[in-house]
Amino acid sequence: MFKKIALASALAASAAFATWDFYPVLEAGKGSAEAGLYYDWYHDWSQAGLKVGARYSIIQNLEVSLQGWGFQFWSETDCNGCENGGDGLRDLTIGGRYQIDPMVALFLDLNLPIGGDEVTSDEIALYMGGQFSMQVPEAPGLKFGTEAGLFWGFEHDNNERGLEIHLAGEVGYTIPDAGITPFVGLQLKYRMTESTWEDVDENGKKHEKGANDDGDKQVILWLGADFFIIPNQLDIKAKLFVRSGDHSNMGGDASGLYVGAEFFF
Repeated sequence: MFKKIALASALAASAAFATWDFYPVLEAGKGSAEAGLYYDWYHDWSQAGLKVGARYSIIQNLEVSLQGWGFQFWSETDCNGCENGGDGLRDLTIGGRYQIDPMVALFLDLNLPIGGDEVTSDEIALYMGGQFSMQVPEAPGLKFGTEAGLFWGFEHDNNERGLEIHLAGEVGYTIPDAGITPFVGLQLKYRMTESTWEDVDENGKKHEKGANDDGDKQVILWLGADFFIIPNQLDIKAKLFVRSGDHSNMGGDASGLYVGAEFFF
């Protein structure tokens, strides 16, 4: 049962991405909205959907956001006699980032399991940590951002995910006079503690069992590019994800595509 729940959670979350990005928050009174389509696949399994979000800096250095919401069109295995589904509203993440200086920010994301029955992870979770980013004066157009965070999923349905540490970074270069920014990024997820669940024996007694998944990890590599079709206002972006993980409850090995547009206001 635990493995079934963990797998469903992993597949539901595989198109999600924690924190808005790795770069400094917007100026006070400015914001953006983004919508995009995602498609993930692994062997004969696939899923696709629409993901939307918005962010706004309510005061200088403080940005709040709504992330990862939208609608999943399907999540299914291509085979005869399979029970497929996985369509419905997605879970929602409420995020906040505070820029403590031009290169360092702190963040806190809260995942709310408000999605449809076949899509939701059923898990309230916190993701918190810090970011460091900067432009490189010696190489105009070059920028990079890094992130380190702790992911903590709360107990639900007698299951509790182990604590995870996430490390990530992204490098982008804006081509002069072209407005195109190719970028590459990498994220490592590492499970520090064992996931547990409660089982009931034939006498009705509860026993805590472990998934023996401490030490599991997942690596996510992405390549992409964005292009402002309206300077500083409308940005089109595309990403290719390649994932490699020890088990499905760490996000699995699914590859993915994302194409979206972000409008700044």
